[in-house]
Amino acid sequence: MSLDKRIKYCDFLRGLAMILVILIHIYSIYRGIYFNKNKIYYFILSLGDSFTRIAVPTFFMITGIFMLNKSYDESYKDYLLKRMPKLIVTFIIFSGIYYIYEAHRTSNELSILYFCQILTTYGGFKYHLWFMYEIIRIYFLIPFISVLVKNLTREKLKDLIILIFILGNILQFSQWFTYKYEINLFAGISFSSLAICTNYLLLGYYLFKYDISKKSRIKIYIVGIISIFLMPIADIIYLGNVRSGDDVIYTVSSIFPIFPAIGIFVLFKYNYNKFHVPAVIEKVMSKIAKNSLYIYMVHVIILEYLNRFLQNLFNIDSFIQVILLIFILLILTTILSLICSVIINYIYNFVEDKIKKIIRMWKGKIYEKQKNRQN
Repeated sequence: MSLDKRIKYCDFLRGLAMILVILIHIYSIYRGIYFNKNKIYYFILSLGDSFTRIAVPTFFMITGIFMLNKSYDESYKDYLLKRMPKLIVTFIIFSGIYYIYEAHRTSNELSILYFCQILTTYGGFKYHLWFMYEIIRIYFLIPFISVLVKNLTREKLKDLIILIFILGNILQFSQWFTYKYEINLFAGISFSSLAICTNYLLLGYYLFKYDISKKSRIKIYIVGIISIFLMPIADIIYLGNVRSGDDVIYTVSSIFPIFPAIGIFVLFKYNYNKFHVPAVIEKVMSKIAKNSLYIYMVHVIILEYLNRFLQNLFNIDSFIQVILLIFILLILTTILSLICSVIINYIYNFVEDKIKKIIRMWKGKIYEKQKNRQN
């Protein structure tokens, strides 16, 4: 499969992952309602949330496929100038937008110093911005990671992925649970979130490049399904009798999401053509995939405004109405976020093109001045 053109199943997976990210943030609003009211309803919503958690690992895995398979022959400076401005400019602008949004919502005064402090603090101004801190750091490392993976054999790469999973996810997961029960083992010795997220890039590269036997695929599907059911059970055990809003069981650093993410990726890799996805759906998913960065950045504001409006029309004490509200929120947030992302992308490309023209004109004038001086 050539990376010179778009890979249909990767496009579909990226689009699906973006939709599931929106659904994650919708679930985060409503799961907690039923924790003390009705544990069965809470479990049902948590089970649905378990499947959505393939989203972020899938984003990282697909990044690994496209970024680690490339050869970076240009200088590191040229690499940064080519790829980093869009990420960093988008991150700073939307951090500013969310800062103003949160300040307005909480009636706090604006402060440039406070903005700089939070901007340079992991997590930023809104809960979903953690991803930008990770992906920007990863992009700084990609040319070096690319060289590493290309010089590793299949077995060595697999061993590295497993090692990082053990020293990252397993140790961190163990530390969470032992700390919860005041035993506190493995505190501070697990790999950082950067290593854990980077490992998903290695995993995506591995799964894309190497063939997975049919027997192994079946095992992967089984483990993935089991992990989906174990997540809400582990979540209830971890939380005990107090719903603290702590969803560590569902994060990319947990031991669970990696397995269903692998399962879905393998399923699409080997069966996508058999699904016979209608062309119109492929086109929509491709559109979402291409605009996923801006959809990711803008969807939280849209979701929160929509949720405040729609809650007036639904009875959130009714589980059936909550399910209906979740579905409507997902559809409307996805559509409006896509529309906004297309507009933002157009504006960004327009401004970028104008800036490039100004820079070319400026360089041309400097060249003409130097030429005239020589003459």
